[in-house]
Amino acid sequence: MPIALIMAGGKGERLWPLSVSKKPKQFAALMNKTFFQMTVDRILPLVGENGIYVATQENFKSEILKEVPFLLEKNIIIEPVGRNTAPCIGLGALTIAHENPDEVMIVIPSDHLIFDEERFREIVDFGCEIGIKDYLITLGITPNEAHTGYGYIHYGDEKFCKQDIKACQVLEFIEKPDIEKANYFFSNPNYLWNSGIFIWKAQTILEEIATHMPDLFQGLNTIQHYWGTLELETVKSRVFKTLPSISIDYGIMEQSERVLVIPASFQWNDIGSWSALEKVFSVNKSNNLSLGPHFGLQSHNNIIYSQKPIITFGVNDLIIVETDTTVLVMSKSLDQKIKELIQELKRSDEFHNLI
Repeated sequence: MPIALIMAGGKGERLWPLSVSKKPKQFAALMNKTFFQMTVDRILPLVGENGIYVATQENFKSEILKEVPFLLEKNIIIEPVGRNTAPCIGLGALTIAHENPDEVMIVIPSDHLIFDEERFREIVDFGCEIGIKDYLITLGITPNEAHTGYGYIHYGDEKFCKQDIKACQVLEFIEKPDIEKANYFFSNPNYLWNSGIFIWKAQTILEEIATHMPDLFQGLNTIQHYWGTLELETVKSRVFKTLPSISIDYGIMEQSERVLVIPASFQWNDIGSWSALEKVFSVNKSNNLSLGPHFGLQSHNNIIYSQKPIITFGVNDLIIVETDTTVLVMSKSLDQKIKELIQELKRSDEFHNLI
């Protein structure tokens, strides 16, 4: 049975103030469950309760165990500091390889929305069949628009096939494009969004790290040397601070010759902004999207999130977010610039504690 590594240590600042440093996006609930709980539910039938590992920060551990009480505490992998996805996945692979060196490892972010979960599991199951053959598998999402906020994968010939699911050679990984390139990618069926979902054997990804990221591999080797000793946590904390902060895409996937992509057609969204909710949830006849009680008069094209009743009168094109501590009122046109606001708030003596 495969193993899942859920990455749950991120900040999710673009959904501020619902997502804050003490309780970031993966632990926020847009619906009845949090993103993290939905991620666990989605992968659970494939891996079982004992097959779920979580990479996260120490200060999120109690929240994780509260949200999913059946998780084994030994399967919670603590990152001493954030160092992007390559060190996170490397530490996860190192941990998993100690008990399951030849088992397939499914790496998934904890803050995505995927609605066709049965199709998701069919595709991941196929990916596991290929991953056991020492390939690095990534899932690419069929674009439904020319999006500039996602990285893209250019793929070529089919390598493996099972019914209507195929795995193809990766020709190129492409960083977030400008709108002209995004339009070209959208019109070309051989380009996919990079989902950040990966499948491989723990031992295979460690071999690729050794080949393409020797500094990271050396750090992981140092940690491994102290495995099972009283000094492990101290050494891990010291070593992790020295590791390069780099993504697995840039450090490994763009370098390796073992990479395949599975084009996936299920509905997927990483909810990277408040405006992204309009791609997921229905708007009313005034084109308002309301997650919570809202009454609007002469109000159009607004996004509203609140647990309390929100009344709007004569306002358009706003994002309104109400949480226990903060009310945000923002023009929708500034949605992609919310990090600028957060940086200013961090400099504020009065409001920095809201981040």
